[in-house]
Amino acid sequence: MWESGAARHSRLGGGDVHSHNMMDVTIAQPGELNRDVLDCAETLVRSAFGHSFRTHDWLHGVDGVHVLVTENGQLLAHASVVARSLCHDGEVFTAGYVGGVAVRNDQQGRGLGRVVMDHAEAIIQAQHQLGALNAVDTAAPFYAARGWLPWRGHTQADTPDGVVDTYDPDDQIFVLPAGVSVDRLSDSTPLICDWRVGDLW
Repeated sequence: MWESGAARHSRLGGGDVHSHNMMDVTIAQPGELNRDVLDCAETLVRSAFGHSFRTHDWLHGVDGVHVLVTENGQLLAHASVVARSLCHDGEVFTAGYVGGVAVRNDQQGRGLGRVVMDHAEAIIQAQHQLGALNAVDTAAPFYAARGWLPWRGHTQADTPDGVVDTYDPDDQIFVLPAGVSVDRLSDSTPLICDWRVGDLW
């Protein structure tokens, strides 16, 4: 099921995930996963986020690079990194936007979230200038502990109707400098994301 397209596979021993079993990590480029695998990943992510997770939330990540952790053919954890553009103070940066980070409920506590984020962050460092994500409240400390920086300034979006304010008290935007020094990201200037259907951040 997991041998889809030209996806790159690696195997992690138990020491990496606090288990005696062997974990397979798949890094799949856009278009490499078949429908069965994508459906399985969507089911996992929906189960993790509950009723607040909507169809467009999943679709935002479908065309990204997928990180999947499996064990004995079962999907245990997932994340995606989508190429987006972020603008700040007149500069446009390539960004790896992380979404769909989920661990199967009965596999919590095994370090699988750390595993998928290790790979997601490696993708960002290799391919983008910034990482970005919008965390749920319970996950914010996890990202902060990994070195992600909470964005304290205003946020906007470059929409078909022009640049609009995107302030939402429920948003918890984090950024991860990759090819960009954190000194270039003053929170006195809005961070502007590109347009997409549904939630903009």
